[in-house]
Amino acid sequence: MTKKKEEPNTQIAKRDMTHSQRFLLKVQKEFSGAVGHGVEFTSFEKQLASNLFLKTDSALKEFEAKRIQRGDASKRTPFTWENVNMEKLSVDAVHRVRLGLDALIPNHLHAIAYFNSKSGKYDLDLRIGYRGKHHIRMKMATEDVKDIRYELVHENDVFEPLPRDSERPVESYKFAISNPFDRGNVIGGFGYIIYDDETKNRLVMVSEEEFEKVRKIAQTQDFWGKWGDKMRYKTLVHRVTDHLDLDPAKINPSYHYVESQDSMFVDEPQEQPENRQLVDFEATPEPENPEKPEDEEIKKAEKEQELPFNQ
Repeated sequence: MTKKKEEPNTQIAKRDMTHSQRFLLKVQKEFSGAVGHGVEFTSFEKQLASNLFLKTDSALKEFEAKRIQRGDASKRTPFTWENVNMEKLSVDAVHRVRLGLDALIPNHLHAIAYFNSKSGKYDLDLRIGYRGKHHIRMKMATEDVKDIRYELVHENDVFEPLPRDSERPVESYKFAISNPFDRGNVIGGFGYIIYDDETKNRLVMVSEEEFEKVRKIAQTQDFWGKWGDKMRYKTLVHRVTDHLDLDPAKINPSYHYVESQDSMFVDEPQEQPENRQLVDFEATPEPENPEKPEDEEIKKAEKEQELPFNQ
């Protein structure tokens, strides 16, 4: 029995697809095979999926460069798309896209690589960063939040919590940086959740002792050793947003899936199956305010590598 040839127009259409478009089709196909039903993306979600492709592709290239740099070329499987567990990545990608996370916004998503000895491929965990969690929690809060102020408190700063009482109807605080060029060591942090109704405003404080607890259970100490204050700030955001009440009417199945998968907290250790080994490459910290790639840069990036997304 001879295999039916594809129509010329179909072949041309596939050939003209960008890598991000092929990635989108691959994600939809793998998701359908894993969960038993298809998925359709809106135009906005398609853009988020394209951004996720660029982020993941960039992470793979970074891992591969460090693999070669460290002399692991003969010891470790290359970081190429052929060696990625696409079924897992596709399911994870769909749920993160459905949450409205943009992988090109710094600290929305982090790609963490694990080598799976059973499959001989890499499992890429798409961990939600502190800005991603802030975005999700704000969007799904029971009551609309006007703003949240996050601050690390140093030993030379002036900080005074002002709890609500019979004479003070609004919970508040006093905070001043008395010596901006010598603030001393961090001794804690606070977040101030602001509502239109000021009587609902809430002050959340996190002590240095709490920061230390998170540092001690971190999977790697590299980040805390080099960027301790940044890690404290991230921890602060996670702790403060935990105090937002969530509206069941706003929560979708993707939220439950992601929360159960990694606690929505990138810095907490996760129990891993014996066959999964964390890739101990040091990740490059993400800048706070990067420029998003222009269309021409995106097209150039998509042409750099042939990817196994033929449908």
